Amino acid sequence: MTNKQALQKSYSILSPYSDKQKWEFNNNLVHLKYITEYIPKTSVILDVGCGIGILDLALVLLGYQISGIDKYVFEESNSFSVDDIDDLRRVWEEHGLEILPKDILRDQIKEKYGAVISIATIEHQKDPKRFLQNIIALLSSNGLLYIATPNISHLLNRARFLFGLSPMSGHLKEWFEKGETYEGHWREYALGELRQMFESLNLQIMAAENIQSMKPGFPVKSLRALYVSLFRALSYLVPGAGDTNIIIGRKK
Repeated sequence: MTNKQALQKSYSILSPYSDKQKWEFNNNLVHLKYITEYIPKTSVILDVGCGIGILDLALVLLGYQISGIDKYVFEESNSFSVDDIDDLRRVWEEHGLEILPKDILRDQIKEKYGAVISIATIEHQKDPKRFLQNIIALLSSNGLLYIATPNISHLLNRARFLFGLSPMSGHLKEWFEKGETYEGHWREYALGELRQMFESLNLQIMAAENIQSMKPGFPVKSLRALYVSLFRALSYLVPGAGDTNIIIGRKK
């Protein structure tokens, strides 16, 4: 089974819960490429902030041993909530996937893992150092840490800044209104900043790459879709201008 076939099957199995996340298919496919390239199947993996487990189920189908933790999908009244969580649990159990309602910053996790992955989660953290330290504590000796997060300096953000707009202006209203209960992006990072964080935590950097994970879509149906697709296409030509930063480190 190829990575793409595994991901397609995962989306199908998790439907209808996965339907609203189909727009992330190419992004997830990129993560599968890097994870299967760097993390051996002999490693037991933990996914921190795994959501409904789309990527995790694809990895199970590819022969990996993986479990996940997430708090938001189990809670009520947030943007990540699942209305029928018991039915979703049944789907996980039927396919040998365990996802638990745990918070990496709050709950004790006794197990050690050969690898930890965390995708689109660090940008939601008010205390990224503590977040990473708690993850590193779960790694066995020489364990691998895979972090992926939106690139604050992607090409469209650069254009926004050039015209006097904030790269994170779309988040302001919700962040301002919700305060400490805000669930969105507290901070996004450039690739160099991720390197600095890994180096300060004494992780050996195995790979650090900027990629354009979301493909441009043509033809387009609106003006906004046109300029988003245009900037996505141009991002392939400008170094460091892709939408996603990926960094992989090894615990020394």
